[in-house]
Amino acid sequence: MTHAPTIRALLPTLALALAACSGGDARIDDTETAGALATAQLTRETAAAERIVLSAADVDAFARGLRREAEAVRESRRLAMAATTPAERGRATQMGFEQATIPEGARAAEMAVERYAAVRETITTVLQTLDLQGRIAGPMEIDTTLASPEMRRRLARDPLSTLPAASAEAIRARLRALEQVWQEYAGLTAVNG
Repeated sequence: MTHAPTIRALLPTLALALAACSGGDARIDDTETAGALATAQLTRETAAAERIVLSAADVDAFARGLRREAEAVRESRRLAMAATTPAERGRATQMGFEQATIPEGARAAEMAVERYAAVRETITTVLQTLDLQGRIAGPMEIDTTLASPEMRRRLARDPLSTLPAASAEAIRARLRALEQVWQEYAGLTAVNG
């Protein structure tokens, strides 16, 4: 049995990551603040996912890219464990952060970083939702009694229904292959993964 983190456990981590990315104060004093930051990020992800149109080639390229990102995370962890100084360990750990792995994924996908990031955000939003809904295998779970209203709305609908028809069909046709790469990547990057 996988001991996956709940969304409540992920909120402080997500909030810290968002604060770090924004250059703001990385200290989050309460779960309510963390929840607000997570909801804002979720709203941005959903809006971005609803705008992009994906082809079958985009979905296949994303799968290659996310597989490469998983390799980069594993390599980051290997280097961090072998590090002999805190500075080396820090640099190695940062190599596993999305800011470093997304360009690696883009190269493997043979896409511009901006396009890969948009494709990635669209597809991972779908996969996260399906995972949280229990419709695909993965490490994510959620206590819906603690979820924000936005998250509950997200979980109540089919994530493919929010996409353009061509995007939904391209993902649906490759969902089993995407599920496998998702399990690999999300299993590595989920809190306590």
